[in-house]
Order: sequence, then structure tokens, then C-alpha cells
Amino acid sequence: MWPDGKKFGICLSHDVDRVEKQWWHCITHFLKEKRIYHIKTLLTRWRDNPYWNFEKIMEIEERYNVRSTFFFLNESKKLKFLDTSTYPLALGNYDINKKEIVEIIKELDKNGWEIGVHGSYDSYLSANMLKKEKAVLENIVGHKIIGIRQHYLNLKIPETWIYQRKAGFKYDASFGFRRDIGFRENKILPFSPFEDNFLVIPLTIMDSALFHQYPYMKDAWNSVLKIIKFAEKNSALITVLWHQRVFNEKEFPRWSKMYEKIIQEGIKRRAWFGRCVDVWEVCKNECRDN
Repeated sequence: MWPDGKKFGICLSHDVDRVEKQWWHCITHFLKEKRIYHIKTLLTRWRDNPYWNFEKIMEIEERYNVRSTFFFLNESKKLKFLDTSTYPLALGNYDINKKEIVEIIKELDKNGWEIGVHGSYDSYLSANMLKKEKAVLENIVGHKIIGIRQHYLNLKIPETWIYQRKAGFKYDASFGFRRDIGFRENKILPFSPFEDNFLVIPLTIMDSALFHQYPYMKDAWNSVLKIIKFAEKNSALITVLWHQRVFNEKEFPRWSKMYEKIIQEGIKRRAWFGRCVDVWEVCKNECRDN
């Protein structure tokens, strides 16, 4: 089913949760890891933002002639001082209408990268929130947005997909594991929960889940290679999620190298590469029975 007679598919994507390393990131990471690097970034983050890695991603993907999907977040969760669960959601969020954010979204869109909605934390239960977040991003790019991935992979099945479809989305890319890698419920291809052209594109490998399970690089790569070989044998789709902030070698050593290695191995094994929208175009009529 993959174009040009390719053996299997690899879909590349990035969730843009944060675009700037905040002071509290520096302190909490230092307390957790005891690395002086985090204190140094506390003093230098104003001129050298370690989370702004869009150009690096573009350069890597341009080198291999591939493109990916960037999901941008428009979080509306408010900080509640006595509720610590709101801290990571409300602290460090970015204004999607800020000049530099708008400029990088437009640059990515103009040069062939897909822009999608990274649905805010509570939006998975609200069609109205999804519509508003979609409209804001569409106003920036000047055309329709068809794809979404929910923040924290939040899903209530099938309600979230019903709300997404009602809001005008054509696909959801949230169906995967938060703390593990692989094919959730053995879904090796996109599938249509409503037997129409709304597709669920399963997530296979997320950076944080991979290195949570396999902290040693050799073990991490062996686990990824096993998935690639399975996909090659079974004509499956591998959807990869690498957050843009982890393309910072000092803070996430070799994480970006692993992303690049996945691309290299896919090319070696004759994989078809696509953005999420490309997967939707290929599969919208082919994957209804999966």
C-alpha cells in the first residue's frame, strides 16, 4: 500500500510543548540530576535558549529529504497555587500568537512541514475548545488544519475522536503509549473508528517513553531496530514523536542522534517517509478495515 513500492512507512512528528527553558526548569532539573549545566542555563537562557531547536530539525530533515509534522500547543490551563498538578501545565507555556512563534510556524509551513494542533490538556473532552484552538492556528497559517495530537496523549475513546471530528479534524495522532513503545493494541496501520475518512494514526515510538524504558543507548537502539524490522516484514507504519526541545545535545545527549539514526535505518530498508497529512492521504481509503 505504500507509495513507490516502498516496504513500510515511517511518519515523523514533533510536539511543541515548550519553546523556552524557564527558571524553574533549570532549578528542578538541577535538583533531580545534580548537573551544573542546568544552573549555567539559568544564567544564559536569555541569549541561548536550549529549547529552540526548529532550525536544527529542519536542517536534519532537509539533509535526508524528508519532512515531518509539528503540533503546536495553545494551552489554556490556569495556575492554581494549591494544586501542584497545574504547575507543569500552566508554567512555561508559550503564547502561540507571539511574534517569533508565528514566524517559525509560517516558515515551517511555507517550506513543506505540516502544522497541526497539539490539543490543550482539557480539550480532549471539549469540541468547542478544539474548534477554538484549530481556528487560532488556521488564522496563523492562512489555510485549513486537518490534524491533531492531544497533549499528554489524553484520550477518552471514542468520545475524543467524536469531538475532534466534530471540530473538523481529519486525523488524530494521539493513540499510543506514554511510558512504553510499540504498537498499541497491535494496531500496525492507521484505522478509521467511524468507517469514514477520519483516521487514527497510531503513535509507535516517543522519545521520552523510549529512554524511560531503555536508558542505555545500545538497549534503546536494539528496541527501536526490532520495531523497524517488524514494520518492514509486515508493511506497517511507524510513527515517531521527538519533541523539539530534546534536539539539545547537552541536556538530552544523543537523543537527536537516535532520531537521525531512525531516519538512516528507514532509508536503508526502503521505507516510505511522510508527514501525518501524507499518511492520511495514503490511508484514508485503504485503512478503514484495520
